[in-house]
Amino acid sequence: MTGPNYYSYRDADARVVKKKDGWYRYIFNTYKNEYEHLMQSGLHQELVENDLLISHEEVGVDTDDPNVHKLIRPGQVQFQSYPFEWSYTQWRKSILAFLDINLTALKHGMLLKDGTPFNFYLINGKSRLLDTSSFMFFKKNDFWLAYRQFCEEFLSPFALMHFNGPQWAKITQTYLRGLPLDFVSKQLSWRTWLNPTCFFHIHLHSRYGNDDESLTREKPKKGFDTEKLSSLLTMIRSTVLSWDKPYRFKDWWTNYYENDIESADYLIDKEKVLTEWLSYTHPKTVIDLGANTGKFSLLAAKHADYVIALEKDENCVDIIESEIEKGPLGNITALTGDLAATSPDLGVLNREYASIYTRGRSEMVIGLALINHLCIAANISTNQVAELFSQFTTKFALVEFIPKEDKKVTQLLKNRKDVFSDYNEANFISIFSIYFDLLKVETLSGSKRKLFLWKKK
Repeated sequence: MTGPNYYSYRDADARVVKKKDGWYRYIFNTYKNEYEHLMQSGLHQELVENDLLISHEEVGVDTDDPNVHKLIRPGQVQFQSYPFEWSYTQWRKSILAFLDINLTALKHGMLLKDGTPFNFYLINGKSRLLDTSSFMFFKKNDFWLAYRQFCEEFLSPFALMHFNGPQWAKITQTYLRGLPLDFVSKQLSWRTWLNPTCFFHIHLHSRYGNDDESLTREKPKKGFDTEKLSSLLTMIRSTVLSWDKPYRFKDWWTNYYENDIESADYLIDKEKVLTEWLSYTHPKTVIDLGANTGKFSLLAAKHADYVIALEKDENCVDIIESEIEKGPLGNITALTGDLAATSPDLGVLNREYASIYTRGRSEMVIGLALINHLCIAANISTNQVAELFSQFTTKFALVEFIPKEDKKVTQLLKNRKDVFSDYNEANFISIFSIYFDLLKVETLSGSKRKLFLWKKK
């Protein structure tokens, strides 16, 4: 029970396990002193009150393993997104949270021993740490043990996103243990050599070689005192604060509802039908595929316990994130994702990080003004699209079909040969009927578009 598992095996001081009623963490005796200091010094309470750490409760130990000191039940996370699914705003929140946690911990004689964004969760518009056993004691002349990991896993991807574009977040899916600093240094422009944070912590740091090489060199005999490390963290934090916006490529989708909708009547009717069908089905969880700027994700959040807004365009996800920050709806998570290249199972034996299909499966899947992009722009067959929707839902699918004569489809076909003879309403209904039973159909005002409500077989 307390032994290594696929998602918690690297921490020798604790073990995360999944039980019938949620997730738990065993704290081992090797971490007893650090855990008690975290709880009794006031550090845990301060971080929780500042929305930087997910709180937990201590429960009765349910094992006779003599190595176990405590069993805790953290506040349960409804949905876990991974860093390679984050937008620029979400990355910025997480790196600032990491720095703020360390600055707070130093005041209590502690420091984070890990520097990975995978320990952070996006909740109610904030990024919070879940890893209670990541704190270590820090005293004068100690080293910042998580420094290189922070530079490789946190700072480097964020710098690439800031200077080269938010799409660079996707590369962290390939480098789950951090980006090689020499690789990052070559991708950044000459201007970054004039930025002190990039110069010292990426460019100059990359010249030190990897950890294996550094083992052959004489170790420095002196580390930091609290004041110097606080100053270093504060300087990095100041840089991150100044990087408020990333390099942007052409923006295609953030003004979609203002410039590209069929008509005002169409949008009003679409909201009306969606509201009626959400009230009719009462889904507890919803995933909105191709969420754009989140107009209908936010609408769904008024009717469901939890909503996942999945959108390919990073700029749109940033907009959704800003809406989540405003509140009052905190039951929604936004993430970036390409349905033509979905995130798979990853990590050790492909079981350390779950695919988006596993994490995102909900009682209802919504796909509005999406199927034309999947079938024509991405050249995914209707059969595959129907199967994709069935993988994302356990009960209902709410899908908008856009016919070929629609101007948006005409635009998609403008500069390419029309080889999509099976893209029609009859075939759409026939194929989706393999996986679903049709419950309702509604033609939307001011257009030839139709909404279909399906129930999974």
